[in-house]
Amino acid sequence: MIGFGAIGEAQKNAGTARNEILQHAEPEDLLNFGFIPEFIGRLPILTTLAELTEEQLVSILTEPKSALTKQYAKLMAMEGVELEFTPDALRELARRRSKKGTGARPCAG
Repeated sequence: MIGFGAIGEAQKNAGTARNEILQHAEPEDLLNFGFIPEFIGRLPILTTLAELTEEQLVSILTEPKSALTKQYAKLMAMEGVELEFTPDALRELARRRSKKGTGARPCAG
């Protein structure tokens, strides 16, 4: 692949390889990385998290009792405005969040 698509694909592959490597991390690896033994001793379990899919992000935006879409709809209702998110809009929000790699936490942008 040539051009900008090649860069994106290379980054995606590097992220996948990084995640696979991190799944095998041991306390000794943290020592080698520079963490002090007193800190590592307080970590009973080491674990990694996989990136959320767009479907999972849409679910987080809509399903929980305190979902952001529900909160914004209530805020707008207080002003007499009906706010409705279309499925396409939710997918676009999830796509942008996935592209930034920030997960489900709300942030500007």
